[in-house]
Amino acid sequence: MRLFIAAELPQEQLEVLSETSARLRDAVPGRYVPPSNFHVTLAFLGETDGSRVAELAELLDDACAGFEPIPVTLGALGSFGKARRATLWQAVESDGGLEALADAIRRRLAHGGFSYDEKGFLAHTTLMRSADISRGELPMPQVAWGSVEDVTLFKSDLSGKHTVYTPLHTVRLA
Repeated sequence: MRLFIAAELPQEQLEVLSETSARLRDAVPGRYVPPSNFHVTLAFLGETDGSRVAELAELLDDACAGFEPIPVTLGALGSFGKARRATLWQAVESDGGLEALADAIRRRLAHGGFSYDEKGFLAHTTLMRSADISRGELPMPQVAWGSVEDVTLFKSDLSGKHTVYTPLHTVRLA
C-alpha cells in the first residue's frame, strides 16, 4: 500500500486554503487538489508492506511523544517544476516545530528500517498539480494562524479521478 505521514492543518487554515484555491481556479489552469486532501507531508513512504502498519503506528506514537501542538501560519505561494506544468503550493510556516517533528519521524523511520523519500523537508500544502503558471499572475494568498495538533499515517489510493487519503493511525500532539 502507498503510505505517507502528514501533519493535519486546523480547520481555520483549511477554510482559508479552500478560499485561496477557489481564487486560483479563476486565474490558473490546472488540476486542483480537493480541500479534503490539504495536509503537510512530513514523510512519504510510498509502497509499503501493509503488514507493517501496526509497527508504523507504534513508531509514529514514539516519534511524536513529547511534542506539543505546533503553532503555524500560512505563508507565500510557491511552485515546483516547470512553469507550464508546475505543482503549486502554499507555505506552512512554524518556528522550527514542523521541521523538528519531520526530523524526529524520519529518524524513527530510518531506525525502524523503513524507506522514505529523503528529499529535504519543506513545509507546504499542495493546492494544484499540472498548473500553468507561465503568465506569472497569481493572486495573493490569504494568511491564517493556528496549531497543528494531529499527525496521521495515511494510505493513498490513486485509482480514481481524485486521490483518496484514508487515515490509518492518528497521534494527537499533547
